[in-house]
Amino acid sequence: MRLREFNEEGALTVLQQFKESDLSHVQNKSAFLCGVMKTYRQREKQGSKVQESTKGPDEAKIKALLERTGYTLDVTTGQRKYGGPPPEDVFKGTQPGIGTEVFVGKIPRDLYEDELVPLFESAGPIWDLRLMMDPLSGQNRGYAFITYCNKDDAQKACEAL
Repeated sequence: MRLREFNEEGALTVLQQFKESDLSHVQNKSAFLCGVMKTYRQREKQGSKVQESTKGPDEAKIKALLERTGYTLDVTTGQRKYGGPPPEDVFKGTQPGIGTEVFVGKIPRDLYEDELVPLFESAGPIWDLRLMMDPLSGQNRGYAFITYCNKDDAQKACEAL
């Protein structure tokens, strides 16, 4: 999608929303901008005014989590990906295989990594956590995928949580 395909008001709205976004965890800013444009178009098609997204995560708590764990967080339009791979002091092996990914549903829409990671890392070291996001509302979609560093910890998470 190209910005010049928007009318002046639409282009200014997209750029304003991009400018006001917290990009501290966004590694691919051009992909994020494309996501903002796509979301604007979808809302426009639905006939609804493009509104500011709902209150997101507490950035101070997210920053504290990342500092404590040494993991990275990549925010794109459809998901927030925590980790993958983890820091070497957490896990030095190769990418986990079959049986290490856990689907988690019915997550409250206002929960983010600062509350989810401590809960799920209690079962063992996490390779990555992918929290699926709704680009129209800005909230999580209520589900995530968590990949553990080994199969036993994934099984332990299923049993305990």
